[in-house]
Amino acid sequence: MKQNKWKLFLIMFVMGLTFAFSVYPISEAKTEAQTSLSMTLKVDSKKVNKKTISMQKGSSKNIKISIVPKKYGLKIKYRSNHKSVVSVSKAGKLKAKKTGTAKISVTVSKNGRKIRKEWFKIKVNRTNPYSEKTGTPVVLTVNGETFRAIFYKNKTTDELVKEMPVTINMKELNGNEKYCYFNKEFPTDERVPGEIKAGDIMMYGSDCLVTFYKSHNTSYEYTTVGKIEDAAGFAKAVGDGNVTITFEVRNKS
Repeated sequence: MKQNKWKLFLIMFVMGLTFAFSVYPISEAKTEAQTSLSMTLKVDSKKVNKKTISMQKGSSKNIKISIVPKKYGLKIKYRSNHKSVVSVSKAGKLKAKKTGTAKISVTVSKNGRKIRKEWFKIKVNRTNPYSEKTGTPVVLTVNGETFRAIFYKNKTTDELVKEMPVTINMKELNGNEKYCYFNKEFPTDERVPGEIKAGDIMMYGSDCLVTFYKSHNTSYEYTTVGKIEDAAGFAKAVGDGNVTITFEVRNKS
């Protein structure tokens, strides 16, 4: 009796396997495995999956792709929905051509079958009209150390320079900037820079002077003021707390 039950169990088990493979063939199982790929997109070193990043008109950046698990025989296709704003090459090189916004899609396929697609947007900002080669040399003194900066030629800096020499207490914010509110308002020409670089000096609103010691992306509007030459040294000098900084004009010589 026990032998008959065991034989019946084996027959039912084999029939079950046969049915499973007939409904889910091996080829389909492989296709399902391919669609489970994890894909991360970066533009240079920034993660950008389904986010908006900023570029300046005339600049170029590269798309970098990380796929897990790694697969052979994959084909990657890049596409811009507004090529006149941002173009993208077959190798994933982005070029910002004019101000505006473009959607960039990245499609991964194998044997003609799409298995993954991601996208992100790029906002192209106008080129910074200010040049580090022209402007007013200003020296920032922090705890006895001096740092040379160039204040670009514009209405905001013209008024700021009139306040110098000035010593102000600048407060720490966000682990990347020091700021101070003045008791007066200055002329502004606000725009969204998209990317703040270490050493940038900006005016937030019409009365808040900001010195940045770490690079980061931003969606806030600022008026461009100037640039600190030794950004790394400045970052070490200001530290991670409030700091007193003296601004004074120095001759170009």
